[in-house]
Amino acid sequence: MKQAFIGAVLSTIRYKMKQAASFPTSFLVKALTKLQVSILVLATLFVPRAVNAQACATPLANKPGSIHRVMIVDPSSTRVSLGKVSLIVSPLTHNGKVYIGEYQIKVMPYFLKNEKGTLELEASDDSMREFMGGSPIKFIGKATNSKKSKPKIIIGKATPSTNDRGTVTFSIVTDNGLMVFNTSYHFGD
Repeated sequence: MKQAFIGAVLSTIRYKMKQAASFPTSFLVKALTKLQVSILVLATLFVPRAVNAQACATPLANKPGSIHRVMIVDPSSTRVSLGKVSLIVSPLTHNGKVYIGEYQIKVMPYFLKNEKGTLELEASDDSMREFMGGSPIKFIGKATNSKKSKPKIIIGKATPSTNDRGTVTFSIVTDNGLMVFNTSYHFGD
């Protein structure tokens, strides 16, 4: 972040100096003074926050019990032939080596294809520590509907953006093909 900020400032200075070459020197002095003041103001606004954020950030992987937090997945949807499928997932709790919760799929306009059931995602303690440390993980799981028909295989990837939230992709293998849901998640207590 600092390198990008410094690069932007240097580009601005070069641009201002090229513009100022055709103006009188008094204008050049005023422009450079304004630029220095702007840089100082921006530095005081952004640098302390970045320093404080780094000082306060402790990896969740080192906190006891952090791998057993409740995961809340935002609702998502995907397009299918002549329709739309919505996925709603209840809060997922860590139980043994899996995250478990309920799911609901609504298929519009094919309401007879709607289903609900149990969602189980493999989540070993080691992979969760890696995940809580900020590394993206791939996972597999299954969705078993309440009618006890054949479970659907789920392949996914979760990518943290902060300690408490990130993005997740669920790819569900069905008889009609693959459905991919891209959404986000956050952790609750």
